Amino acid sequence: MKVVEPQDFEALSFLFRGDKGHRRAEFIMRMLSIDKVNNIYDNSGKYSGAAFTSGLLDDLGVNYVVGNAERLCSLPEGAFITVSNHPYGGLDGIMSIDLFAAIRPDYKFMVNRILSMIRTLDDNFISVVPAGNKKTGVKAASIKGIRDTLNHLHNGHPAGFFPSGAVSDFSPGKLRVRDRNWQASILHLIHSVRVPIIPVRFFDKNSAFFYILGLINWRIRLLRLPSEVFNKTLQEPRIGVGRLITVDEQKQFPDPVSLGAFLRKMVYEMPLPNSFVPHKLINLNQ
Repeated sequence: MKVVEPQDFEALSFLFRGDKGHRRAEFIMRMLSIDKVNNIYDNSGKYSGAAFTSGLLDDLGVNYVVGNAERLCSLPEGAFITVSNHPYGGLDGIMSIDLFAAIRPDYKFMVNRILSMIRTLDDNFISVVPAGNKKTGVKAASIKGIRDTLNHLHNGHPAGFFPSGAVSDFSPGKLRVRDRNWQASILHLIHSVRVPIIPVRFFDKNSAFFYILGLINWRIRLLRLPSEVFNKTLQEPRIGVGRLITVDEQKQFPDPVSLGAFLRKMVYEMPLPNSFVPHKLINLNQ
Protein backbone atom coordinates (compact mmCIF):
# COMPACT_ATOMS: atom_id res chain seq x y z
CA MET A 1 0.00 0.00 0.00
CA LYS A 2 1.46 3.34 -1.10
CA VAL A 3 0.55 7.01 -0.75
CA VAL A 4 2.03 7.90 -4.14
CA GLU A 5 2.82 5.52 -7.01
CA PRO A 6 4.95 6.31 -10.10
CA GLN A 7 1.73 6.07 -12.10
CA ASP A 8 0.34 9.06 -10.17
CA PHE A 9 2.91 11.25 -11.93
CA GLU A 10 1.46 10.47 -15.35
CA ALA A 11 -1.25 13.10 -14.92
CA LEU A 12 1.39 15.74 -14.25
CA SER A 13 3.36 15.42 -17.50
CA PHE A 14 3.89 13.16 -20.52
CA LEU A 15 7.50 12.87 -19.30
CA PHE A 16 6.30 10.40 -16.67
CA ARG A 17 4.52 8.04 -19.06
CA GLY A 18 5.81 4.66 -20.14
CA ASP A 19 8.69 2.67 -18.66
CA LYS A 20 11.20 5.53 -18.91
CA GLY A 21 8.69 7.94 -17.44
CA HIS A 22 8.07 5.66 -14.48
CA ARG A 23 11.81 5.45 -13.85
CA ARG A 24 11.96 9.25 -13.85
CA ALA A 25 9.08 9.31 -11.38
CA GLU A 26 10.83 6.78 -9.13
CA PHE A 27 13.98 8.93 -9.15
CA ILE A 28 12.01 12.02 -8.15
CA MET A 29 10.24 10.05 -5.43
CA ARG A 30 13.60 9.05 -3.94
CA MET A 31 14.92 12.59 -4.23
CA LEU A 32 11.89 14.04 -2.44
CA SER A 33 11.72 11.28 0.22
CA ILE A 34 8.33 10.14 -1.09
CA ASP A 35 9.68 6.58 -1.13
CA LYS A 36 10.32 6.86 2.62
CA VAL A 37 6.77 8.09 3.16
CA ASN A 38 5.49 5.11 1.18
CA ASN A 39 7.53 2.62 3.20
CA ILE A 40 6.29 3.97 6.52
CA TYR A 41 2.73 4.20 5.25
CA ASP A 42 2.94 0.55 4.18
CA ASN A 43 3.83 -0.48 7.73
CA SER A 44 0.69 1.10 9.20
CA GLY A 45 -1.64 0.75 6.22
CA LYS A 46 -3.68 -2.07 7.79
CA TYR A 47 -4.99 0.36 10.41
CA SER A 48 -7.31 3.35 10.14
CA GLY A 49 -8.13 6.48 12.12
CA ALA A 50 -6.20 7.16 15.31
CA ALA A 51 -4.69 3.65 15.26
CA PHE A 52 -3.12 4.47 11.89
CA THR A 53 -1.84 7.91 12.90
CA SER A 54 -0.37 6.50 16.12
CA GLY A 55 1.55 3.83 14.23
CA LEU A 56 2.63 6.30 11.57
CA LEU A 57 3.97 8.78 14.11
CA ASP A 58 5.77 5.97 15.94
CA ASP A 59 7.45 4.88 12.71
CA LEU A 60 8.44 8.49 12.01
CA GLY A 61 9.81 8.92 15.53
CA VAL A 62 7.60 11.97 16.08
CA ASN A 63 6.56 12.23 19.73
CA TYR A 64 4.45 15.35 20.05
CA VAL A 65 3.56 16.85 23.40
CA VAL A 66 0.42 18.69 24.47
CA GLY A 67 -0.01 21.74 26.68
CA ASN A 68 -3.24 22.30 28.65
CA ALA A 69 -4.03 18.65 28.01
CA GLU A 70 -6.57 18.59 30.84
CA ARG A 71 -8.94 20.48 28.55
CA LEU A 72 -9.25 17.37 26.41
CA CYS A 73 -11.02 15.61 29.28
CA SER A 74 -14.07 17.88 28.91
CA LEU A 75 -14.67 17.88 25.17
CA PRO A 76 -18.32 18.49 24.18
CA GLU A 77 -20.36 15.34 23.56
CA GLY A 78 -21.89 16.54 20.30
CA ALA A 79 -20.50 18.66 17.49
CA PHE A 80 -17.56 20.97 18.02
CA ILE A 81 -14.91 22.61 15.84
CA THR A 82 -11.15 22.90 16.19
CA VAL A 83 -9.28 25.74 14.47
CA SER A 84 -5.52 25.90 14.27
CA ASN A 85 -2.52 27.36 12.53
CA HIS A 86 -0.94 25.34 9.72
CA PRO A 87 2.86 25.36 10.16
CA TYR A 88 3.82 21.94 8.77
CA GLY A 89 1.68 21.30 5.71
CA GLY A 90 0.66 17.73 6.49
CA LEU A 91 2.11 16.48 9.74
CA ASP A 92 -0.01 18.96 11.70
CA GLY A 93 -3.16 17.41 10.19
CA ILE A 94 -1.95 13.93 11.12
CA MET A 95 -1.26 15.01 14.70
CA SER A 96 -4.66 16.72 14.95
CA ILE A 97 -6.46 13.53 13.96
CA ASP A 98 -4.25 11.47 16.25
CA LEU A 99 -5.06 13.72 19.20
CA PHE A 100 -8.80 14.24 18.75
CA ALA A 101 -9.87 11.04 16.97
CA ALA A 102 -8.34 9.01 19.82
CA ILE A 103 -11.05 10.59 21.99
CA ARG A 104 -13.74 11.12 19.36
CA PRO A 105 -13.36 8.59 16.50
CA ASP A 106 -15.97 10.53 14.49
CA TYR A 107 -13.66 13.58 14.30
CA LYS A 108 -13.03 14.67 10.71
CA PHE A 109 -10.52 17.19 9.40
CA MET A 110 -10.90 19.34 6.29
CA VAL A 111 -7.74 18.80 4.22
CA ASN A 112 -6.51 19.49 0.72
CA ARG A 113 -6.44 16.82 -1.96
CA ILE A 114 -2.74 16.11 -1.41
CA LEU A 115 -3.18 14.97 2.19
CA SER A 116 -6.38 13.12 1.24
CA MET A 117 -4.21 10.68 -0.73
CA ILE A 118 -3.65 8.92 2.61
CA ARG A 119 -6.50 6.53 1.96
CA THR A 120 -6.51 4.87 5.37
CA LEU A 121 -7.75 8.18 6.81
CA ASP A 122 -10.71 8.51 4.46
CA ASP A 123 -13.08 8.25 7.43
CA ASN A 124 -11.34 11.20 9.09
CA PHE A 125 -10.83 13.45 6.06
CA ILE A 126 -13.06 15.86 4.20
CA SER A 127 -11.25 16.81 1.01
CA VAL A 128 -11.15 20.26 -0.60
CA VAL A 129 -9.04 21.83 -3.35
CA PRO A 130 -5.76 23.33 -2.02
CA ALA A 131 -5.53 27.11 -2.05
CA GLY A 132 -2.16 27.05 -3.87
CA ASN A 133 -0.54 30.46 -4.05
CA LYS A 134 -3.82 32.33 -4.19
CA LYS A 135 -5.10 34.17 -1.17
CA THR A 136 -8.74 33.78 -2.08
CA GLY A 137 -11.41 31.52 -0.70
CA VAL A 138 -12.02 27.86 -1.35
CA LYS A 139 -12.56 27.13 -5.05
CA ALA A 140 -15.95 26.15 -6.49
CA ALA A 141 -14.79 22.52 -6.75
CA SER A 142 -14.69 22.41 -2.96
CA ILE A 143 -18.37 23.15 -2.48
CA LYS A 144 -19.03 19.44 -1.91
CA GLY A 145 -16.41 19.38 0.84
CA ILE A 146 -18.07 22.31 2.59
CA ARG A 147 -21.49 20.69 2.22
CA ASP A 148 -20.15 17.43 3.64
CA THR A 149 -18.65 19.31 6.58
CA LEU A 150 -21.93 21.06 7.34
CA ASN A 151 -23.78 17.75 7.29
CA HIS A 152 -21.13 16.21 9.53
CA LEU A 153 -21.49 18.98 12.12
CA HIS A 154 -25.30 19.09 11.92
CA ASN A 155 -25.35 15.36 12.66
CA GLY A 156 -23.53 16.00 15.93
CA HIS A 157 -19.95 15.15 14.95
CA PRO A 158 -16.74 17.22 15.47
CA ALA A 159 -14.62 18.72 12.68
CA GLY A 160 -11.24 20.42 12.40
CA PHE A 161 -9.99 23.22 10.17
CA PHE A 162 -6.87 24.98 9.03
CA PRO A 163 -8.76 28.19 8.20
CA SER A 164 -5.80 29.64 6.27
CA GLY A 165 -6.12 26.79 3.76
CA ALA A 166 -2.36 26.77 3.08
CA VAL A 167 0.82 25.97 4.95
CA SER A 168 2.52 28.85 6.76
CA ASP A 169 5.09 30.79 4.75
CA PHE A 170 7.68 33.52 5.30
CA SER A 171 6.54 37.10 4.82
CA PRO A 172 9.48 39.28 3.69
CA GLY A 173 7.51 42.42 4.51
CA LYS A 174 6.85 41.39 8.10
CA LEU A 175 10.07 39.36 8.46
CA ARG A 176 8.32 36.44 10.10
CA VAL A 177 6.65 33.13 9.38
CA ARG A 178 2.89 33.48 9.35
CA ASP A 179 -0.33 31.94 8.13
CA ARG A 180 -2.17 33.61 5.29
CA ASN A 181 -5.50 35.33 5.77
CA TRP A 182 -8.22 32.94 6.85
CA GLN A 183 -10.57 31.96 4.05
CA ALA A 184 -13.88 33.77 4.02
CA SER A 185 -15.81 30.62 3.08
CA ILE A 186 -14.47 28.74 6.11
CA LEU A 187 -15.26 31.64 8.43
CA HIS A 188 -18.82 31.78 7.07
CA LEU A 189 -19.18 28.06 7.75
CA ILE A 190 -17.85 28.33 11.31
CA HIS A 191 -20.03 31.37 12.04
CA SER A 192 -23.17 29.71 10.69
CA VAL A 193 -23.09 26.37 12.53
CA ARG A 194 -22.91 27.76 16.07
CA VAL A 195 -21.14 24.92 17.86
CA PRO A 196 -18.39 25.09 20.52
CA ILE A 197 -14.93 25.95 19.17
CA ILE A 198 -11.54 24.80 20.46
CA PRO A 199 -8.47 26.83 19.39
CA VAL A 200 -5.34 24.74 18.82
CA ARG A 201 -1.84 26.09 18.29
CA PHE A 202 1.24 24.36 16.93
CA PHE A 203 4.22 26.14 18.46
CA ASP A 204 6.94 24.94 16.10
CA LYS A 205 7.81 25.44 12.42
CA ASN A 206 9.34 23.84 9.35
CA SER A 207 13.02 24.29 8.47
CA ALA A 208 14.45 27.60 7.29
CA PHE A 209 15.23 25.95 3.94
CA PHE A 210 11.53 25.25 3.45
CA TYR A 211 10.71 28.95 3.74
CA ILE A 212 13.59 29.95 1.47
CA LEU A 213 12.17 27.68 -1.23
CA GLY A 214 8.82 29.40 -0.78
CA LEU A 215 10.38 32.74 -1.66
CA ILE A 216 11.40 31.22 -5.00
CA ASN A 217 8.12 29.51 -5.83
CA TRP A 218 5.34 27.92 -3.76
CA ARG A 219 5.33 24.84 -6.03
CA ILE A 220 9.02 24.21 -5.30
CA ARG A 221 8.31 24.57 -1.61
CA LEU A 222 5.50 22.02 -1.95
CA LEU A 223 7.97 19.43 -3.22
CA ARG A 224 9.93 19.82 0.01
CA LEU A 225 7.03 18.75 2.26
CA PRO A 226 7.87 15.00 2.43
CA SER A 227 11.41 15.84 3.58
CA GLU A 228 9.97 18.16 6.22
CA VAL A 229 8.13 15.19 7.71
CA PHE A 230 11.38 13.33 8.30
CA ASN A 231 13.27 16.23 9.83
CA LYS A 232 10.78 16.14 12.72
CA THR A 233 12.13 12.71 13.69
CA LEU A 234 13.18 12.59 17.36
CA GLN A 235 11.74 16.06 17.90
CA GLU A 236 8.86 16.86 20.23
CA PRO A 237 6.46 19.15 18.35
CA ARG A 238 4.46 21.21 20.83
CA ILE A 239 0.69 21.60 20.63
CA GLY A 240 -1.39 23.90 22.82
CA VAL A 241 -5.10 23.34 23.48
CA GLY A 242 -7.00 26.57 24.03
CA ARG A 243 -10.05 27.14 26.20
CA LEU A 244 -13.44 26.16 24.84
CA ILE A 245 -15.34 29.02 23.18
CA THR A 246 -19.02 28.46 23.88
CA VAL A 247 -21.92 29.24 21.57
CA ASP A 248 -23.08 31.99 23.94
CA GLU A 249 -19.65 33.66 23.75
CA GLN A 250 -19.77 33.52 19.96
CA LYS A 251 -23.03 35.46 19.91
CA GLN A 252 -21.17 38.69 20.67
CA PHE A 253 -19.58 38.47 17.19
CA PRO A 254 -22.32 39.39 14.70
CA ASP A 255 -20.50 38.41 11.51
CA PRO A 256 -17.84 35.98 10.24
CA VAL A 257 -15.18 38.69 10.01
CA SER A 258 -15.37 39.69 13.67
CA LEU A 259 -15.56 36.07 14.83
CA GLY A 260 -12.60 35.20 12.61
CA ALA A 261 -10.50 38.03 14.05
CA PHE A 262 -11.28 36.79 17.56
CA LEU A 263 -10.43 33.18 16.71
CA ARG A 264 -7.17 34.18 15.05
CA LYS A 265 -6.19 36.00 18.22
CA MET A 266 -7.09 32.98 20.34
CA VAL A 267 -4.86 30.76 18.18
CA TYR A 268 -1.89 32.96 17.33
CA GLU A 269 -1.65 34.73 20.67
CA MET A 270 -2.09 31.59 22.75
CA PRO A 271 0.63 31.72 25.42
CA LEU A 272 3.15 28.93 25.64
CA PRO A 273 1.87 26.49 28.29
CA ASN A 274 3.98 26.06 31.41
CA SER A 275 4.23 22.31 30.87
CA PHE A 276 3.53 19.68 28.22
CA VAL A 277 2.37 16.07 28.44
CA PRO A 278 3.47 13.35 25.96
CA HIS A 279 0.49 12.54 23.78
CA LYS A 280 0.67 8.81 24.50
CA LEU A 281 0.02 9.44 28.18
CA ILE A 282 -3.02 11.53 27.33
CA ASN A 283 -4.48 8.76 25.18
CA LEU A 284 -3.88 6.19 27.94
CA ASN A 285 -5.66 8.34 30.49
CA GLN A 286 -8.81 8.95 28.47
